[in-house]
Amino acid sequence: MKDCLVHAKTFARIAPRLKGLEDKLNMIVMDDNGVFSKASTGEVVTEPKPEIVFGTADAFWGPHVRTFMMAVVSGGRLDWFQSAAAGIENPAFVMIGKAANKFTTNHTQSEAMSEWALWQALDYFRHGPKHRAQQAAGVWDRLDSREIRGSKWLIVGFGSIGSSTGRRVMALGGQVTGVKRSQGLVEGADRIVHPDEVMAELPDADVVLVCVPHTPETEGIANADFFAAMKPDALFMNLGRGALVNEPDLMAALDAGRPGHAALDVASEEPLPQDNPLWTHPKITLTPHDSPQTHGTVIGADDTFIENLHRYFNGEPLKHLIDKSEFA
Repeated sequence: MKDCLVHAKTFARIAPRLKGLEDKLNMIVMDDNGVFSKASTGEVVTEPKPEIVFGTADAFWGPHVRTFMMAVVSGGRLDWFQSAAAGIENPAFVMIGKAANKFTTNHTQSEAMSEWALWQALDYFRHGPKHRAQQAAGVWDRLDSREIRGSKWLIVGFGSIGSSTGRRVMALGGQVTGVKRSQGLVEGADRIVHPDEVMAELPDADVVLVCVPHTPETEGIANADFFAAMKPDALFMNLGRGALVNEPDLMAALDAGRPGHAALDVASEEPLPQDNPLWTHPKITLTPHDSPQTHGTVIGADDTFIENLHRYFNGEPLKHLIDKSEFA
């Protein structure tokens, strides 16, 4: 029997789907007070030593995330960690990845995040801010707008988020150029170019979406030169990490009129301090890193865990398994 650790809220969702595995799993839950207990009896567990862990937003964003993470890595028996997130660059995930024999991720967030990108593009193309200002002022003034159809998108980083966004854009008649190191056409793109070609592609793009992982090579890739190469009426969006963007350069570029607008779901410092100028810049739409925070993402992550759980006990390959070398 394997000790499996989850947050209490997560367990409440997935418990009905664990039927038939009672003889294989000893479920341990952590509540919002940071207390661990056996799900079957309510008995308090003072030193959990989990072999399987399902790490979800219930734990990641809860008041005792550190307590949860320490239980994950300090037990010394961790065989498999299933993350509800797609990325692995967070230092906590690196620590867990080194401790676990198997680390799997979840890609359902990309669906919600790609809808965020479409929402921002449509709002910009359709003059959302100006229409809302006119409504507040009682002004009836028709505005000429743009469409996704015929627009040219440059998506820097063509993993699950980029591909998911590209599929939606193409379905609406947009043209998509994806940027990734490995070449060859992939779903959701009309063409693929190498990262070295980004600067040459920027002047032709109506929308530029950045969604690459944060690495030493990608830190600050969106800088003054990057923005200067964009169209004056282009939209810049960041769905990756805040460190990908030189924020002072972005604000200066917007003030200079190139690009036309920016939509950011991430920032270099999170939570963003109230006195940060990103909050009040008239050409920036800012959301608090909640693009993946949807009902569908939660259900999709649960689905991935349940499927992988059956694969685990059946000795089958796990979905979205990360190579151990990624945590070296």
